[in-house]
Amino acid sequence: MSQAIQKRIAFIGAGQMCEAIFSGLIRSGAVSPEHILLYDVNESRLADLQNRYHTNILLPSDHAYEDLVSAADIVFLSVRPQDARETLSGTGSLFRPEQTVISIMGGVQLSFLEEYIQNAAVVRVMPNTPMLVMEGAAGIALGARCTSQTEALAKSLFDVIGISYVLPESLIDPLTGISGCGPAFAYLFIESLADGGVEMGLSREMALSLAAQCLIGAGKMVLNTNTHPGILKDRVCSPGGGTIAGVHTLEEGKFRGVVMDAVVQSIQRMQNVGDKA
Repeated sequence: MSQAIQKRIAFIGAGQMCEAIFSGLIRSGAVSPEHILLYDVNESRLADLQNRYHTNILLPSDHAYEDLVSAADIVFLSVRPQDARETLSGTGSLFRPEQTVISIMGGVQLSFLEEYIQNAAVVRVMPNTPMLVMEGAAGIALGARCTSQTEALAKSLFDVIGISYVLPESLIDPLTGISGCGPAFAYLFIESLADGGVEMGLSREMALSLAAQCLIGAGKMVLNTNTHPGILKDRVCSPGGGTIAGVHTLEEGKFRGVVMDAVVQSIQRMQNVGDKA
């Protein structure tokens, strides 16, 4: 079990990414459910999350932001980027110097956040949904009022539910194009691998299990052996064998180029969304 993080953590916005983060923290043992406070305009969503995870919830009211900020040591801003300005207009002046505000709003820059939040330390984090199963990846960019203690706190939260990197804000969107959007691309690949197996006679259940385990194993091979994926690929491709025939087909379909284009397009879209915040 991970070392406990004795902080009260509140989330403004209780969507899928919020759930991935707080549920991973609870599952890791680092944070107790009673130290989590969730707020969202969708009351049925709040009730569902409270029922499943036994967290605290805060229902919408005229003074909800005041109640939430006063009750927390760490506040996550996890609303849609399009709602950033409205949310910050209601909360920015409420934060205290000893608090940490963590934004997971895609494309919303630190300079924009710090225009509204003028007391607390502000951290911009790009997480991903595999944090739900403690296999996440996060990019962390520190604002002007962050200290070494702020950095340590942010890493302590995200390292227990995966891996994290502290990096310049200019690299946050490129990181998100891989780790934030990449799971969706991986799910497509898993589904496609399974479809191929089903076409050749495997059951759907077995094909999906094999495809998912294949990606888990391949990822661990890269991480645990510290070997370039091109070398690992070559080791699987026996001369005249089935794997090299499949690789040939992928190359004919411009597989690598299409994946690279998908990452670049995702990054550019996030940047455009952030510009509209």
